[in-house]
Amino acid sequence: MENHTMTHTPDYEQNLEHTHELLRCALATAYASADNLQGLNRDVALAVVHFIAQVKASVDKLMIG
Repeated sequence: MENHTMTHTPDYEQNLEHTHELLRCALATAYASADNLQGLNRDVALAVVHFIAQVKASVDKLMIG
């Protein structure tokens, strides 16, 4: 796999920070929704929590590196 170098502009950093905040809010919303559900519906909501957490972890890595 090739390693591509990107120039991180202030606009890129601002968009990344905004994306991070949106994912944080989406994660909190999905988790709160799961708390109010039972059975399969709760399982589905918790799967969404997991997916959002995975994407947020990827964005966190971009912000660090």
